[in-house]
Amino acid sequence: MLKVLFAPLQGYTTGIYRAAHAKIFGGIEAYYAPFLRIENGHPRERDLRDLETPAGVPGSPRVIPQVIANSVEEFKILADALLQKGFTEIDFNMGCPFPMQVNRHRGSGLLGDTQAVQAIMGEIARQSATETARFSVKMRLGQDSPDEAFALLPILNDTPLTHITLHPRLGKQQYKGAIDIKSFEKFYRECRHPLVYNGNITDVSQINEIERRYPNLAGVMIGRGLLARPSLASEYRTGATESKFISKLFQMHQIIFEHARQTFQGDSQILAHVQSFWDYLEPSIPKKTFKRIKKAGKLSVYADAVSTLLPENQHE
Repeated sequence: MLKVLFAPLQGYTTGIYRAAHAKIFGGIEAYYAPFLRIENGHPRERDLRDLETPAGVPGSPRVIPQVIANSVEEFKILADALLQKGFTEIDFNMGCPFPMQVNRHRGSGLLGDTQAVQAIMGEIARQSATETARFSVKMRLGQDSPDEAFALLPILNDTPLTHITLHPRLGKQQYKGAIDIKSFEKFYRECRHPLVYNGNITDVSQINEIERRYPNLAGVMIGRGLLARPSLASEYRTGATESKFISKLFQMHQIIFEHARQTFQGDSQILAHVQSFWDYLEPSIPKKTFKRIKKAGKLSVYADAVSTLLPENQHE
């Protein structure tokens, strides 16, 4: 059975979301936190704070921080900050396709710079040799061409990595267009590290097919598919559809909702942190309920709309 890793998504897979998901749905080998970045020469404090499991939430999901950098100097600053916080596993992002990062030579914008990547991999090798931490890489096939990934593969193969996660699209595609399965299969054959597949997984049948087709694959990383179906990983592990999906969805939401009410002030601030929970769930709940939730401008209206998901309120 493949490991299922929860991909990081800025603004969605926050510390409280990860903790609530682990408590209610589970089935995840590890949760990858949204990337830590440099801001004004230092690691961004908000990103560092979000790596901590919120107080008062039972359980402690396995969280692996991710960093994004355009040079070995940036990488060192970020890695050192995480090591000082006690993290021993770090993921390096060479896959983010968003222009704000790509234009700063980060994420998939770094894939064409063999020299910079080699310097960062050298630092990973140095830190791995001292056993201070273990490192993995999340990447795309390239920013403009799959040739970029294959030019880097010998360097990556020679670097002590726990695994590589590959999204078989180009950065310039962002999340649109066809997946390049031929290039993925070539990478799969030539990669000497455990390989994790990432991209467009939305149901259990796809995971089963990937497992059948690539028997040496180490796992799958899923982001939007889990946001849309939080039970996806547990359903894959059990082989059964979650019969109490809506009830568990409500429970998960309540953990996030209570945390927001204790952390933020005023209806608008609280709603800004909870309404996004539903963004990918529109197909799974009644359309009328979804519209009421997203349009709510007051907490009382919002809470009433969410409560209609409970079985005893389904007649409303």
